[in-house]
Amino acid sequence: MLRSLLLLLHDVTDFFLPNLCAACDHQLLRGEACICTSCQMRLPLTRFRNGWDNPLFRQFAGRARIEQASAFCHFTKGGRIQRLMHRLKYANRPEIGLRLGQLYGHALVQSDGFPTADLILPVPLHKHRQKVRGYNQSACIAEGLSQTLSIPVRTDLLSRSRNTASQTRKSRFDRAGNVDSAFHVVDPICLQGLHVILVDDVVTTGSTLVAVAETLLGQVPGVRVSIAALAFARA
Repeated sequence: MLRSLLLLLHDVTDFFLPNLCAACDHQLLRGEACICTSCQMRLPLTRFRNGWDNPLFRQFAGRARIEQASAFCHFTKGGRIQRLMHRLKYANRPEIGLRLGQLYGHALVQSDGFPTADLILPVPLHKHRQKVRGYNQSACIAEGLSQTLSIPVRTDLLSRSRNTASQTRKSRFDRAGNVDSAFHVVDPICLQGLHVILVDDVVTTGSTLVAVAETLLGQVPGVRVSIAALAFARA
């Protein structure tokens, strides 16, 4: 009897306050979370199963000593991932990052190396930008990964010391200069000798991740760095 009443209440709530898919705006079915099953099946997955033999990993060659690099989806203008990322970053929808991180984690479970990492570190936002947005979108993705991979996430070990301009419209050269010396390791001893996964939302040239990785490798003895990006947009 109680179960029937709860299901009825759920249906009434959905009628007056419909729970819509963040990608297509169609109503979610019971059991679906944030993104409908149809949109999940249509995500442009990269299928970068191997963390060192893929286009994203090769992009870091000669720039930073990366253990592995992977991306969950391809980023294309006008596509589902762009719509989801725009809502995550600019429409106060942190649950999108959490859900995409969970889905990404299920894919990384099948990979070599990532499931055995010690810690997940999201690329930090400057405190002013995070205050305006209310959250760090990369931290939301990292939390979803953490829930699926059972690897702890820390948001207090990296800081962004300069509020750099958006990378979106910059050239590869300008992007690299924009993030130069922008990051700092808060507690190097805490990370010493660990294998960490750096998490970012969308990677194009990789300049931001190179800057963070170089900061970690330069300030933390024995640290190993892998990269998990939610989306990969070819420069």
